[in-house]
Amino acid sequence: MASRFPGLSRKGLLAVGLFAAISLVGALGSGLDVLPDDAPPAAAPPPRFERSVDFTRIQRGNLHAHSHRSDGDSAPEDVYRWYRRNGYQFAVITDHNHRVDPKVFSWVARPDFAILPGEEVTLTIQGKPVHVNALCSSTTIGGKSFEDVREGLSWAVDRIRAQGGIALVNHPNFAWALDRDDVASARGARLLEIMNGHTHVPWRGDANRPSEEAIWTSLLDADRDVAAVAVDDAHRFQEPSKAPPARPGTGWVGVFAEEASETAICEALGRGDLYASNGPRLTRLVVDDGRMEVWVDRGARVEFVGATGALLATLDPDEAGRAVYELGGKERYVRARVIDGQGGTAWTQAYRVVRQ
Repeated sequence: MASRFPGLSRKGLLAVGLFAAISLVGALGSGLDVLPDDAPPAAAPPPRFERSVDFTRIQRGNLHAHSHRSDGDSAPEDVYRWYRRNGYQFAVITDHNHRVDPKVFSWVARPDFAILPGEEVTLTIQGKPVHVNALCSSTTIGGKSFEDVREGLSWAVDRIRAQGGIALVNHPNFAWALDRDDVASARGARLLEIMNGHTHVPWRGDANRPSEEAIWTSLLDADRDVAAVAVDDAHRFQEPSKAPPARPGTGWVGVFAEEASETAICEALGRGDLYASNGPRLTRLVVDDGRMEVWVDRGARVEFVGATGALLATLDPDEAGRAVYELGGKERYVRARVIDGQGGTAWTQAYRVVRQ
C-alpha cells in the first residue's frame, strides 16, 4: 500500500501517528474543562459568618464602680456585697488611679461570685477628663496630664496591655471629652463603653453630637475589633444616696464564660465574648454559617443591625424567645439590638461576614 506521507521513513510515520494521538487526547480532555459560551458563570460561595459560636453560659457583672478609696461612698467589701446580693456573678472596683487588690477581699468572693482587679486610669487632657479602665490588671498605673488627647489615650492603653490587662475606653461623651477619631486612636483597647449609668454621662448624644453607640458603629465600619459594654459607673451605694446620682444596677454585661472565675471571665473579656445591657437579658446566642439566633426575655423585640447602623430587620421572638436572622448576601457584619417594653436595650457584639 502506498504511503499517504511520501518521503517519510517508518520512524517518521510512527512519530506523526503518536503526535496525532496525543493531540486527540488533549483536545478531548480540554473539552471537558471548557464551558460553552452561553453557560452560566460558576456560583459564588454563599456568605457566612466568620466565626461560629453557641453561647449558653452567661456570667452577669459590672466593669465600672467606685469605693471610698476614690470618690465612692462605700467600702470595697460593701460594693462587692451589693453586686453579690443582687444576682451578679462578678464585679470590678475601678477606683481612680488606685487598684484594689481582690486578694485582700477574697473572703467576700464565692464559688458563684468572682472579684476582678481593676483601676480607672484617670487622665486630664486640655482640662477634660479622659478615663480608661484597666481590667484584670496586676499593678497600679496611676494618672497623668497630657496636652494631646490621642497621646494620652495611647499612653494609658499601652501601659494596661503591657501588664496583661484589658483596656476599656470609658464614657466618650462625658464632658464631650472624646470624639470618634480620638477613640479610634486608642489602638489596642479591647472594649468601649456605649452605655454608662452615671447621670452626668450623655451616652445617647444630643442634637449636635453622636451617641456612644454611633461612635462604636463608626469603629466597626473601619474594621476595628472593639467590643461594646454597658456599665453602672456606680458611686453611691448607701441610702439615702448623695448627689450626683450614680447608682448601681443601671448597666451591666453578660460575659460568655463557663464559670464565675477571674480567669474565665478575664479570658472572655479579652476575646470580646459578651453582650451589653441596661435592661433585657439574653439567654442564648448562636452564630453559625449564614444565620444569627438571639434568645431573649419575653416581650422584647430584636433589631438586627448592619454596617453604618443600617436596620436590617426587626423581629418579634417566637414562643421560645428566639429571633433568627438569615444573611442576605450584602452584609459586612451583623449585630443585634434587643429592646424591651420598659425602654431598656441590650447589644450583642458585631459578627463579621466572609464570602470564601
